[in-house]
Amino acid sequence: MEDDSDRPGPPVPKSPTPRLNGPPNEPPEAEPTPDAEGRGATPEETGVPPPIKRDTPLHQHSLNGHSARLKASAVDTKPLLGDFVKLGQATMIYAQANAGKTLTTLALLLEAIEQGRVEAGDILYVNADDSSKGLAEKVEVLEGYGAHMLAPGHRGFKASQFVDKLKEATANGTARGSVVIIDTLKKFTNLMDKGRSSEFAQVCREFVMMGGTIFALGHTAKTPNPDGTPRYQGTTDILEDFDAVYVAEPMGAKPGNDERIIRFTRLKSRAESPEVVAYAYSTEAGLGYGDKVASLRPVYPEELDGHALEMDQIDDQGVVATIRCFLASGHGHVGQDKIVRAMAVNGDISRSQARRVLDRYTGTDPEKHLWNFEKGDRGKRTYFLLKPRPAPEPEA
Repeated sequence: MEDDSDRPGPPVPKSPTPRLNGPPNEPPEAEPTPDAEGRGATPEETGVPPPIKRDTPLHQHSLNGHSARLKASAVDTKPLLGDFVKLGQATMIYAQANAGKTLTTLALLLEAIEQGRVEAGDILYVNADDSSKGLAEKVEVLEGYGAHMLAPGHRGFKASQFVDKLKEATANGTARGSVVIIDTLKKFTNLMDKGRSSEFAQVCREFVMMGGTIFALGHTAKTPNPDGTPRYQGTTDILEDFDAVYVAEPMGAKPGNDERIIRFTRLKSRAESPEVVAYAYSTEAGLGYGDKVASLRPVYPEELDGHALEMDQIDDQGVVATIRCFLASGHGHVGQDKIVRAMAVNGDISRSQARRVLDRYTGTDPEKHLWNFEKGDRGKRTYFLLKPRPAPEPEA
């Protein structure tokens, strides 16, 4: 009898190779079958569906298919206040206190209403930097045209609500066509805090992207730039995130002229905006606020000849002589603030003007500067005189 132990038995099926991903008992995916040319078979040929491509979490926010709606709700960038403040943008104006920026803004708003550039009811002027009398005067000016003014503490409005109100208008679509004037910006955000300034600027940007317009007013810093030009107050976030930024400076009138000129110089713009614009308003004694607003007129470049910035109209030489005497007497160690107060003690000049002269002639170059300083504990400055300039040769 034949021994079956040496005969080969039936073939034993191979166990499927375990998958690295997926359940262990799940059958392996079918491998594409090469065709005669060696290419893999398509999903249609194999009957195996291709792997599903899943959207990222960002896909739900895609604007594909919404271009018609966006185009219909967009606001054209066109002049609003004069030629330098545009509809559909965020614009910032910096100026020293009492420079005339609010009066100029109100006058240009009324002009925009009269010329049909904006509907009066779409204007929302948020006045958070005024006296009770000043507020009453400005409300009277605007309400005659049907424009709106808001003030913290009146009719339930609080400064802390402002950002949420902007967000609400952005979310519900009422931002479109609205013109919001913020006077002044520091009442609604901390300009010295980079994080908070950036967050506020982003709220304004979203409001503008929904068809609104933001126009904010702010103050220049007490100390100017090294070249004597005004320095904006706060971090760079507003300058970087807004569409346009101007600095306003008051200019002195010519003798016998009862006008004050305010010049706006562009720091930044994203549309065609003039580099410099200027306006003048009457300073006639006894003139009411509404009449001053009505007196505003544009100043043309050729008219600026013969006018100097108010900051440049003080007697530098008189102040310089006083500072040099002060430092020569050994008082340079008292610090910048005490030097400025000492210069302004007689009332002939303001502290801001005295500080400008002090800063203007501070430096290391004896051909340009008269004194310099060393920093001590906690940043305190100790000023000292540079070597004197050589006296000019007498004329023959």
